[in-house]
Amino acid sequence: HSGGMETIRVIHRVVDGNEQERLTSLDGDRREVLRDPERVTCIWSGNKSVLVDESRRRGLLGSALFQADDRLRQQYRLEMGGQARIAGRAAREVRVAPVDEFRYGYRLWLDVGSALLLKAQLLDEKAVVLEELLFTRIELPEEIPDNVLEPEVASEGFDRHTTAGPAAPAPAPETAPPQWAVGWVPPGFHQTGYSREPLAGGQTPVDHLVFSDGLAAFSVYLERVTGDRKPFEGLSQMGALTAYGKRLGEFQLTVVGDVPRVTVDRVGRSVQRR
Repeated sequence: HSGGMETIRVIHRVVDGNEQERLTSLDGDRREVLRDPERVTCIWSGNKSVLVDESRRRGLLGSALFQADDRLRQQYRLEMGGQARIAGRAAREVRVAPVDEFRYGYRLWLDVGSALLLKAQLLDEKAVVLEELLFTRIELPEEIPDNVLEPEVASEGFDRHTTAGPAAPAPAPETAPPQWAVGWVPPGFHQTGYSREPLAGGQTPVDHLVFSDGLAAFSVYLERVTGDRKPFEGLSQMGALTAYGKRLGEFQLTVVGDVPRVTVDRVGRSVQRR
């Protein structure tokens, strides 16, 4: 993505229905991400910091397509492509084309024998590849020992930030901050989450709304600005990730997600205080 490439080792297992995962960067500064049903721990050796957050259930890229309801099928067209060989395994291509300009398209290659996702491409409106993810080597052992899911980076003395507090009931998806209204979202997108809590390393509560069409998603953040902090205004893009920012009085509005620039721009301009 963004004209560069990252190589990552992924160790993933499921025991009694509980997922555990460890991601390790193989180039650049050493980074590790460890995930279990309760916590996500991110360790960066470059700036000597550790971030701990609550674990949120997620699906593999494209997995929502295979539980697609009629609403999702109204936003995307699916076509079967040809066969290929990826990571030494036979794969079949699935093409996913959006029906409008407000979401990206996908090309997915699935393992013929297991339907495991072997390769995925994220495409803009001109079918240009913005991001590509692919496996180069896959091992499927009968068992994965505990020790290979332990971090290798010694993080003693690192700055530690946490947003993971005591478990609490999740708010209803339709809950929204009473003082803000998002006036427009693309067809098929619905609010799927809302929280109000400080971001990592911060003290000020931030309103965070999440919208999804079942495959793509974007977030809306509203944060009260204090001090001489320079506001983020306008559009920014890094690979498939786009962001729009502007000041709303004493608040900073940021819309960010894996959606086209036109989407975050139009959503951001529609946000108003009630």
